[in-house]
Amino acid sequence: MKRFKKLLAVVACVSMMSTLFAGCGDKEDPAASTEPSPSAVASDAVPSAEPSKDPAQDRANLEGEVSFWYFNKDEAPNIVKEFNAAFPKVKVNLSVIPDKDQQYQNKLTSAIRAGSGAPDVFGVESAFVKRFIDMPDAFADLTDRAKDYVSNMVPYTVDIGTDKEGKLRAVAHQAAAGALTFKKPLAKKYLGTDDPTAIAEMMSTPEKMLDTAKKLKDASGGKVSLFPTFEEPQKLYLGGRSQGWVVDNKLNIDQKMIDFIDFAKTLRDNKYEASLDQWSPGWSAAIADDEKALVWVCPTWGIPWIIGSNDKKAADGGRWGLAKPPFPFFWGGTWFGMYSKSTKQDVAWELVKYFTTDKEFMKKWATNNQDFPNNLQAISEGSAEDSKIMGTNVFKFYEPFVKDINGKILTKYDDTIENAFIDCMRSFLAGKIKSKEDMLKTFKDKVKTNLKDITVE
Repeated sequence: MKRFKKLLAVVACVSMMSTLFAGCGDKEDPAASTEPSPSAVASDAVPSAEPSKDPAQDRANLEGEVSFWYFNKDEAPNIVKEFNAAFPKVKVNLSVIPDKDQQYQNKLTSAIRAGSGAPDVFGVESAFVKRFIDMPDAFADLTDRAKDYVSNMVPYTVDIGTDKEGKLRAVAHQAAAGALTFKKPLAKKYLGTDDPTAIAEMMSTPEKMLDTAKKLKDASGGKVSLFPTFEEPQKLYLGGRSQGWVVDNKLNIDQKMIDFIDFAKTLRDNKYEASLDQWSPGWSAAIADDEKALVWVCPTWGIPWIIGSNDKKAADGGRWGLAKPPFPFFWGGTWFGMYSKSTKQDVAWELVKYFTTDKEFMKKWATNNQDFPNNLQAISEGSAEDSKIMGTNVFKFYEPFVKDINGKILTKYDDTIENAFIDCMRSFLAGKIKSKEDMLKTFKDKVKTNLKDITVE
C-alpha cells in the first residue's frame, strides 16, 4: 500500500495518525526503537498457575516475554498498551522500524533468512503481506490454532493470510473494505438526489457511471467531474477482476483491466475526471472543494483519514454520503503472525489472538480508532455509533457485501505491477503513449524489467 503512505505527507495533522490502523508505514526516518512494555516480567513463557474458569483471570495470570516488530511508531505502542491491559504479566519487547525505502521489510527478511534475530510476532501490511506469507520459514502455521476463529473473520482476510499450500499464516484485526464516498450537496444539486441507494444505482455499471458523468458535466456546465482522477475507478476495476496479476508465474492482465483502459480513456477525453494524481496536493485539496469532483473511492480507514483529514467540514455531517460500489474491493490492511522458529509461540499466539479474535476488544478498538473490525459478529451488531462524517452506521453499511470481496486475487507482486500500470496509464491518458496497444506493450516491458522471476508474454 505504498500509495497510502503518501497520505502521511498530505493530511493536515500527522499526529492524528496515532489512532490509524490501516497498515501504513512511518514516513519518518529515525533508527529502529525498542520499547519494552511496562509489565511485570517472568522470564520465558507459559502460564504460572492452573487455568481458572475465568478467561480474564487466565489472562491476568499468564506470564512470559515476546518480541514484537512493527513499522508504524504511532500505532505500535497502542497495540502493546491494549494487550498489556489484558495481559499485564507478559512483557512485550517492541521494536519499531519505519518502512521508508523498505527498511522494515528488508530487516525482517534478513532476520528470517539468517534464521536468527527475527521477532516472535510481527505485522505486515497489504502491500507486502503476500511476500511474507509465501516466504519460507517466515510465518508459523496458524491453521490449527485459529481453526475456531476463522469462520468469524471476513473471508477475504483469511484468503490473503493463507499460503499456496492452504496453510493459514497470518490473520488481520481489520477489514479494509471499500465503497464510494460522494459529496451530498453536489449530488443533490446536479443529479437531483443525495440518497445513497440512488447514487449506488447510478454507479452500478461502467455504462451507468459514464451516463452519470455526462449528466453531472452537463448540469454543472463542466465545473464538476465525476471523479478527481482515473485512479479512483481503477480501484473498483481491480476489485472486480476474476484473476490476479500473476497466474502460474506469468503476468496476467484480466479482462477487467483491458476494459478499464477504454473506460479511463473515455473519462479523460470527455473531462469526466479532473486529471489529478492520487495523493497529490491538488487531489487532497479537491476533497474539501465545494465542487471540482463528486466521487472518491474510499476504504473503511479512508473515511477518517482521506475524507476527514482533508475536509475539515466533514465531521459536521451532511456533506458526504457512502454508497455501495459496483464491484466489491478492499484497499489496505494489516496482518499479524508468529515467527516460524520462535520458541515462545504459546505466548506469542495470545498477542495475535487477542488482537484479531476478541470481539469486545475489537469493537472497542474500532470505536476508539474509527476502524472496521475483522469480526463478523461484531459487524452484525453494528458500530457503537453512526459515523459523523457519513451519517450512517458503517458496520451495517458494509455487512451486506463485505463477504463478497475477493482476496484470492492479491499476489506478492501487486505493488510493483500496479505502480507500473498507473505510470503507463498516466502517459497514455496524457497522449505520451499514442495507442492502447502501445500502452500495454510499455506496461509489459516495465513489468519484465522490474520483475525477473515471472514470465511476461
